[in-house]
Formats: sequence, structure tokens, C-alpha cells
Amino acid sequence: MSQEKLVFATAVEALFVRGLGPRLCASTRLRLCEAGLDLRRPLAVSYSLEEWKTFVGIAARALYSHLSRSEAHGWMGVHYLGGFLQTSMGRLVGEIAPVLGSERMLERISQELRGGNNFLEVRLVTLSARHVELWVNDVLGDYPSFVAGFFLRALQLAGARNVYVDVRSFEGAACTFDVHWREVVIPEAATG
Repeated sequence: MSQEKLVFATAVEALFVRGLGPRLCASTRLRLCEAGLDLRRPLAVSYSLEEWKTFVGIAARALYSHLSRSEAHGWMGVHYLGGFLQTSMGRLVGEIAPVLGSERMLERISQELRGGNNFLEVRLVTLSARHVELWVNDVLGDYPSFVAGFFLRALQLAGARNVYVDVRSFEGAACTFDVHWREVVIPEAATG
């Protein structure tokens, strides 16, 4: 018997309370509540992956109805990282990101992404300087763009510029991303 895929309250809080909180209008909050996420009450310990997908879909359609669903889910990944950076652990990661550098930031943030659920696996393979392959066993939704947006923003936070997170292959829920960036801006404080 396979274990149910669960997304923990920490991940739900990062996206829906911290990352999207003030952006969610009353009607979107009502739709989320009807789907099982009542933001007026304490969060459950965990939610099923299917519930998570529903919640992300509701928020993506409400906030980014002018974009394709894939693009909207990409923005959800960006907001997820933004919300994570508002947590105590996230603030620490955000502070050390420029010092870590891009590749070490990807390794660190992969650990944090895995900590939000009971099923995620992430593998990182260095192909060359500023070019990695990133494999994720489950993209946390119907579109790989959620995870792509998350990692794109993480690299930018570490100082990378001209970041590209392209889907190399996508089968079922697993995805392999081709991630590369052209230059890295090293903050003066890190070189001083």
C-alpha cells in the first residue's frame, strides 16, 4: 500500500498565508474555504496533495486569470518562495543566499522544498559552470512551472542573472529541468 502524499502546514502557510495573504480577495478566500482551506482558522497539520493542487489552482486562476495556467502556476512558485523567505528559516536562507552562490543555493533550497511534504525527491547534477540538471519526482501540481518558478526565484536571490529553467522532460508528476544562468552578481559585502 502506498503512502498518501501529504503537504505540510508549513508549505501551505508559506504560500497562502505569507506569500499570497493580502493578495487574496474575499471571494478567493471563500473558494479556498469551500475547497477545504479556511484561512480564518488554524491550518491543519497536513493536506493531501490533491487538496494542495486544488488550492494552488484556485489562487492561480484568481490572481493570474490573464495568463496561461502554466504561467500562473509559475507565479505561484515565485510566491511560495517569497512566503518561505518570511519564515524564520527562510529569513536565514535569504540572508546567506548571496554568500552561498547559485549552485549551493539550489542544494539548500531543494532541502527546504522537500521539508514541506512527505514525498518530494530532488536530485541536482552539475553539467558545467552555471548549468545544472534538476530532477524532481513530483512537481506539486499539474504544471512543472510551479517548481520552475520556485527555483528561478531562488537562483535570482543568490545573485544569478539571466536565469533559465527549462523543462527537459515531464512524465506523470516527475520532471527534469535544464537550469542555466549566464552571469552571477557577487555582492560587494561577500567579496570584502
